[in-house]
Amino acid sequence: MLRRNFNSLLLTTPAAPALQPAPPDTPWRLWYAQPAADWNEALPIGNGRLGAMVHGGFSEEHLQLNDDTLASSAPGADNLPLDVTRQFDEVVALLRRRQFAEAAAIMTKNWTGRSWPCYQPLGDLFLQFEDARLPAGYTRELDLENAVARVRYSLGGDSVTREYFVSHPHQLLVVRLKSSRPGLLHLKARLSSVHPTAVTRPAGRQALAMQGQLPGFVLRRTLEWVENRKEQWKYPEVWNPDGSRKPFAKTVLYGGEVGGRGTRFEARLALHSTDGQSNASTEGLSIQRASEVVLLLGSSSSYKPLELDSLTAAAMRLPYEDLLAAHTADHQSLFRRVHIDLGAHSPKPTDQRIAGFKDGGDPGLAALYFQYARYLTIAGSRPGTQPLNLQGIWNNLVIPPWASGYTVNINTEMNYWPAEVGNLSECTEPLIRMVKELSVTGRDVATKMYHRRGWVAHHNTTLWRGAQPVDNNAMPSFWNMGGAWLCQHLWEHYAFTRDRAFLAEIYPVLKGAAEFLSDWLIDDGRGRLVTAAGHSPENTFVYKTADGQSRTAGVCMGPTMDLAIIRDLFHNTLEAARILSLDAPLRKELEEKLARLLPYQVGARGQLQEWPEDFEERDPRHRHVSHLYPLHPGREFTLRTTPKMCEAVRRTLEIRGDGGTGWSRAWKICFWARLEEGDHAYVLLKNLFEPAQNPKDHSKLGGGVLPNLLCSCPPFQIDGNFGGAAGIAEMLLQSHAGEIHLLPALPKAWPKGRITGLRARGGFEVSLSWSASQLQSATLKFLTGGEAKLRYGRRTVTHSAPKGTLLNLKPDLTLA
Repeated sequence: MLRRNFNSLLLTTPAAPALQPAPPDTPWRLWYAQPAADWNEALPIGNGRLGAMVHGGFSEEHLQLNDDTLASSAPGADNLPLDVTRQFDEVVALLRRRQFAEAAAIMTKNWTGRSWPCYQPLGDLFLQFEDARLPAGYTRELDLENAVARVRYSLGGDSVTREYFVSHPHQLLVVRLKSSRPGLLHLKARLSSVHPTAVTRPAGRQALAMQGQLPGFVLRRTLEWVENRKEQWKYPEVWNPDGSRKPFAKTVLYGGEVGGRGTRFEARLALHSTDGQSNASTEGLSIQRASEVVLLLGSSSSYKPLELDSLTAAAMRLPYEDLLAAHTADHQSLFRRVHIDLGAHSPKPTDQRIAGFKDGGDPGLAALYFQYARYLTIAGSRPGTQPLNLQGIWNNLVIPPWASGYTVNINTEMNYWPAEVGNLSECTEPLIRMVKELSVTGRDVATKMYHRRGWVAHHNTTLWRGAQPVDNNAMPSFWNMGGAWLCQHLWEHYAFTRDRAFLAEIYPVLKGAAEFLSDWLIDDGRGRLVTAAGHSPENTFVYKTADGQSRTAGVCMGPTMDLAIIRDLFHNTLEAARILSLDAPLRKELEEKLARLLPYQVGARGQLQEWPEDFEERDPRHRHVSHLYPLHPGREFTLRTTPKMCEAVRRTLEIRGDGGTGWSRAWKICFWARLEEGDHAYVLLKNLFEPAQNPKDHSKLGGGVLPNLLCSCPPFQIDGNFGGAAGIAEMLLQSHAGEIHLLPALPKAWPKGRITGLRARGGFEVSLSWSASQLQSATLKFLTGGEAKLRYGRRTVTHSAPKGTLLNLKPDLTLA
């Protein structure tokens, strides 16, 4: 109703005094001609720790707030006394006899069950404006280059501008409201939270303080959030500890009956400056007759307490212009490292561009999507913060999809795929730190649950770095490859930076993960090594029982992805040990076991088998394509070294199809790019841009892109933004196969373009330009010095140079 009235207003307001949309002086801008109708249209801002979604409402502005350290439940509350060894022989015997479902039942009962704390919203900042007149010339935008959200409109010929940003240097959300006429602004600012414990009070005459504590509940099952979709995942409709579906009483939520209480939190809103009159009361912060208002908001939690008074006082001493300048300089020092030009940008609002992308004519939207992912990385992941979770740092739900946690059987890893190649290596620090922390909790799980060396993590973890299996179902929960996959990101950071000190620092983490999986391998009865029990993430197969009945299961010995991740981890650990001249006995052990691993197999349909037997998939179009890991993000399959395996991968992708969830389509872009089929990769990119929400009634919520350009799984899940950006990078530059391959999968849709500042493995920075779908020039900067093998088409050239050298190259890769 609000949107309909507002749009009609835009048509009837006289145009003469209207403020026109700001000229698109930068292509890196999302903009809209109306306020956000719901959260899926709001615009994200953040500094890695503190996030906000800006709705841009006229009479009431709404900023939904997040702090990245807020979690329900307490550390250790969700751990269980699990012991795999008690049923290990029984489970393995059942799997050898192909009694897959029976083995899974025992595993579900005895090897799973840890619950999940949920990532929680902090609260809401509302700005209620008293002016009853209707606006003209409304625009709402997110300026990616400056990391500032803005709202502009006019009232009776007087212009109003709102600006919002979250400063990393000052660790505060900053709001400026400015009008062209003195005394035009009359508003009330108030803080609230969905959490009933939250209490807001005046903190002096010009500030508000909100304090509370999160609930002490946890999710028991993966599908719990699905059951709560009808209730919009809000209080009090959540599951009881005993699994019943009646509403949770607030006394249970906050009484500590399930895992203790969650994180304590505080938000502080302060008036930085105004030329109007102000007063704080229990109803909010009232500001009257102002032409400019600047507000500061900070957050803190019991997980990581901050001195909000000190932060606010330091910012109070600076004018708004200095706060903005410090924020912009900090952001641009990262964002401006890479520039991309894929062609013209449509001048239309972003929601209209999304709707029209499938028709072509707007190649600039793909470039915007790439830079948006880099923006989201900077806004959501900074040194010292938590890693990006399923929703990044932006979540408004008490019971979010999949707990808004760290799902490490694809999603968390995908969040960081474009970071290194996108020249944002510093932003991977939160993920690297999480892996180190998991190696500590995971060592305890390896010792007590498995009685094996090293460390292990399963398919999900949380703020508290839980390493046991979550849920009460062997599939998907009992998947002990999570730590090993995460270790790939440690190796990738070294591969891109060639930082030997870093490699020495993380080597014990690689070693521990390799030791655990070395101990987890068993003989399959035919002399080959396989994992004792596992599954291909979230997928199931159909098999025949001994009496000829068809059954469905997910658990087996030695699924393909298990062995692919083990190969990748063992190779990376071996290479690290050789570089550092360490652990000769371990190197011998890993080399011997690598040689005995069950080989990859091609099925009757020409596809890469997902399991040791050529099972039929229960869902041939399943969203996960986990067994293709050796092609991407692994480096084991390449067109020039394993052509037969790549052909099997291609056939697998044909069977799986070009649909799927948002993140699944993003992963398939990467696959087709690694197969050097740019036009097919572009088909997946177009499919990724499928509008996930009906712009008229917001009824549809499918896979694709939401109006705010965030990815929909569905529902909103940020991994697809990063996977899609990684796919775009793979189309333009690849460096995983021991050479720097220029334009390996350039689609016909981008015949002319330019990209600068991409990073390549080996310690290089690469820039490219092309025209008529042919390379025109390239530059190669040696960040560490050494040798670089380059490829363009069938031609390869090797250059050697010391650190800091910049080479200008011709299309034939010789020196210009």
